Amino acid sequence: MPTRAPKICRDCNQVEIRNGYCDRHQKDNRAARYEQTRQQARRDSGLDALYHSKAWKLQTRPNVLRRDPLCKIGVLCEGRAPSTDVHHKIRATDYLALHNGDQWCFFDEENLVGICHRCHAHITSLEARGLWNPR
Repeated sequence: MPTRAPKICRDCNQVEIRNGYCDRHQKDNRAARYEQTRQQARRDSGLDALYHSKAWKLQTRPNVLRRDPLCKIGVLCEGRAPSTDVHHKIRATDYLALHNGDQWCFFDEENLVGICHRCHAHITSLEARGLWNPR
């Protein structure tokens, strides 16, 4: 029986040992660095506090999910999946900047839409790479 072809580390040209990374990159890999950078940026911008606020958790988020029971963007699910996440149509940081940093604009339901988790993850990934072009 033929053996499986060796895979290459996602961060260098070494042969992969496990989980997509060589021994050198097991702990220090691109995905972990990206997530750490993203979380740090959210904390620094103050968005983390807004996402953990009572106004978001108890009022805004439930209102949007109640208003939009099915995924409104439907990139992957074609609008058939239940909404589990709330998405800012205009990125929260950009929307706040448009309104001179007024934090109450973060909760503006006109800029929010209910979306399924799968579509939200996909869109967020595209936005991070500058590839998302909203309709």
